[in-house]
Amino acid sequence: MVPAFFLILGMIFLWLIIQAISTAEIKGRGWGFSSRIYRRDSDPIMYWVTFSGYLVCAIWSTVFGVLMALKALAHPGA
Repeated sequence: MVPAFFLILGMIFLWLIIQAISTAEIKGRGWGFSSRIYRRDSDPIMYWVTFSGYLVCAIWSTVFGVLMALKALAHPGA
């Protein structure tokens, strides 16, 4: 169950990255429940910082999910 959570989380961040590349806009969370949209042309620094953060989260959550799934397959009783 935990590997599936991390794999789904990785897919969500991957979807956000694909949308950011295709639309040149990325959604960033503000304080609380507010959200912001950064555009590659008007806010390049915040766009690339947010993009980099999402990319790191996508990579690490996918890697953790795959490693946990492989460990569960190798040691089914653990």
